[in-house]
Amino acid sequence: MRSPVRWAVSIMAAVGVLGAITACSPGAPEGSATSAPADTQDVVTVTNDAELADAGSRVAAGGIIMIEPGTYHSSLEVRADDVTVRGTDRNGVILDGEFTRSNGVVMTGARVSVENLTVRNFVQNGVLITGVTDENGAGVARGPDGYLPGNVADPVAGYLVQSVTAQNNGLYGIYAFNRTGGVIRSNLASGGSDSGIYVGQCEDCNAEVSGNVVTLNAVGIELANASNVVITGNRITRNRIGLTILSNYLEAHGPTRGVRIAGNVITDNDESQTPEQATGAFGVGVGLSGTVDAVVRANLITGNPNAGVWVNSSDDFAPSGTSVTDNVWDDSALAVVFAPSAEHAGSQNCFQLPVGARSEPPALATARCSDGIAPAAWAQPVAPAGISFAKVATTPERPGLDSVDETPRTLPDAVDLPDVSTVSVPAADLLADPAA
Repeated sequence: MRSPVRWAVSIMAAVGVLGAITACSPGAPEGSATSAPADTQDVVTVTNDAELADAGSRVAAGGIIMIEPGTYHSSLEVRADDVTVRGTDRNGVILDGEFTRSNGVVMTGARVSVENLTVRNFVQNGVLITGVTDENGAGVARGPDGYLPGNVADPVAGYLVQSVTAQNNGLYGIYAFNRTGGVIRSNLASGGSDSGIYVGQCEDCNAEVSGNVVTLNAVGIELANASNVVITGNRITRNRIGLTILSNYLEAHGPTRGVRIAGNVITDNDESQTPEQATGAFGVGVGLSGTVDAVVRANLITGNPNAGVWVNSSDDFAPSGTSVTDNVWDDSALAVVFAPSAEHAGSQNCFQLPVGARSEPPALATARCSDGIAPAAWAQPVAPAGISFAKVATTPERPGLDSVDETPRTLPDAVDLPDVSTVSVPAADLLADPAA
């Protein structure tokens, strides 16, 4: 498992744009305005690249940026609080980075929303909602120092990303970092070189990731040092690995605690025509690495040929308190692999498996809990070679918002997370493309 900063460098080099990126400010998207005008507006309408590039400096706190249909080649950075960025047509409003620009939409204010548009072909992130800024207030700041335990800023509260299509982006399709009180829902994330959706570095993320379609990424959904997150009702399919939940001592707020994964379709995560993952993981439904009190229940976990759920340690973080219950599994694949290091094997990791289900170590299937059982000496099978994120196939269009107007969202600082204890196993066609 890897730090976003270290992974970013390899991605930029892989697409041959490292020189172009390092020549730009790490904080401000290309084309963004460097100084705000004297007056701001409650409603900013965007119809061309020049208007998009300075929309973030023209919008008032509590205002809305309305983007009309078209293909745009600028980036948008918004620093004000309580701002909504809304496309008038999810599939007709396209921010295209042309594999040269860093980020599509960057928002650093409190209680912000991004919705009903497409972001594609950026070498870093499609949508970045971040609480880490530089001395000028710009996002994506401080280089590696922004990730170190002693240097993090206080988290920023409130965000919503919904009905966004994020395709073929070099790091993350949708990335929430050092934020709390967030909802990421009803999005399509595909072709991400690291992951489709990422939530990271928040001691109490208070975040919901729900109703998304996440496909053809190196990792579908990834959490790092991100506690108190609910992942429910998503379709996570045809990635290299469906979900990765990890703890990382190189970043703040480890270990990851209290993640609940329930009611998802996690199937067929063995797609070779995807970006190659740094650690080589492949064919795994859910990877839990050094997590505490993770819950995996009532999911459909099939077609992941190497492991349905893989539990291991991460550096010196031990997996503890894992609960895996009430899932539907393959008959043929390993349901659970428990393979932390012997030194950091953790305790109270318990698994409810159907009769005949396979596990490593084999005793786990009948003993149910890992205490007193030696971890498996299990090695991840060799993964097939991947492809550039720029070459990942595009996915069918998804429906946008039912109605679009110029009313900005009013968001709270904190959200009420769904109770996963009553969630049922979903049908196999959950959120499936009706034309497939």
